[in-house]
Amino acid sequence: MRHACAFLFCLVVSSFAFSQDSRADLFAGYSYLNIDTNGLSSRQNANGWEAAVSGNFNKWFAVEGDVSGYYKNYSIDLTSLGLGTLNVKVTDYSYAAGPRINLKPIFIHALFGGDHLTGSALGFSKSQDGLAGLAGGGVQWKVSGPWSVRASADYVFTRHNIFGGPSVTQNNYRASVGIVYSFGARHTSERPASV
Repeated sequence: MRHACAFLFCLVVSSFAFSQDSRADLFAGYSYLNIDTNGLSSRQNANGWEAAVSGNFNKWFAVEGDVSGYYKNYSIDLTSLGLGTLNVKVTDYSYAAGPRINLKPIFIHALFGGDHLTGSALGFSKSQDGLAGLAGGGVQWKVSGPWSVRASADYVFTRHNIFGGPSVTQNNYRASVGIVYSFGARHTSERPASV
C-alpha cells in the first residue's frame, strides 16, 4: 500500500511539469479487449487497434472521438453434445465521442456511441449494431516535439444479442498503447514590459 501511495504521489507531482499546450491530439495504437460473452463461453481476449482525435478547448477540457476494431477466432468445445468443435470468427468495431478532462499527463474520459458486431461460424454470418459506451482514462507523456506516448485503460459496455431477442449488456475491458501527434500549438500572450 505504501508503494502504491508513493507511486501516485510521484505521478501527481510530476504531472505539474506537463500541460495540454496543443489545440488537437491525434492518437493511434494497439488495443486489447477482454470480452464478456454472457456465459456462452469463458471471457475472450481480442487484439486490434484504436484511433482517437481530441480537440482541446483549453488545457483542462477537450472533446474526443474514438474508433476501434477487434478481431478474434476461437473454438467452442461441443464434444459433450456429440457435435465436435465449433470455430467462431468475431469482428467488433466501435465508435464513440464525448468529453475528456486533461489533468496534465493524466486524462479521464466518458464516451458514448455505437458498436458493430459480426460473428460467423459454419459458413453463416450475422451482424448487429448496438449501443456502446466507455469510461476510463490514461497517461500521455511527451517524448519530443509534437510526439507523445499514450497508455490507457477503459471499462467498455456494449448492448447486443446477435442470436435475436432482447439485447443484453456485455461488460468488457480494454487497454491501449500507442503514439500521439499534437498539432496547433496553443500560445499564451505576454504583456509587453512597461517603459
